[in-house]
Order: sequence, then structure tokens, then C-alpha cells
Amino acid sequence: MTQVQDIEKSDIPPENEDWVLIEVTDGKFVASGSLTAIDGPAFFKPAPFETLDEAVTASLLWAEQNDVPFVYVRA
Repeated sequence: MTQVQDIEKSDIPPENEDWVLIEVTDGKFVASGSLTAIDGPAFFKPAPFETLDEAVTASLLWAEQNDVPFVYVRA
């Protein structure tokens, strides 16, 4: 099960695990993530969201479908 975790502006997600990061950019919530898969890497980069709830919902869906352990929120 994927966990949502708030992080500080200076925190950086770990380099050695898969994750999704949500940040505020120009008043929008931008989600991005990466997945190291057996058949090659996969990336999550949807269009920016209007609300944090929308960003978290979409990020959790992608993360859970791909067994990504964390959605980090830096917002």
C-alpha cells in the first residue's frame, strides 16, 4: 500500500527507491514520479492539477498500480 508523506522544501526523495513527488509550481500542483521496472523505466508526469486533492488522488492511483511505496508532498 502506498503511503502519502509530507516533506520539507529542502528534503529530497531517496535516490534508491521509486516515488511520486507533488510540488506547487505557479499556483498549480505538479506531480512527477519514476518507476524502475524490469522492462525499463516508467515515468508519471500528468498535466498540473488545480488542487492538492486532485494531485494526490491521481498520484496514489498511479503509485498503487505500479507498487510505488511513497507519494511525497512538498506543498
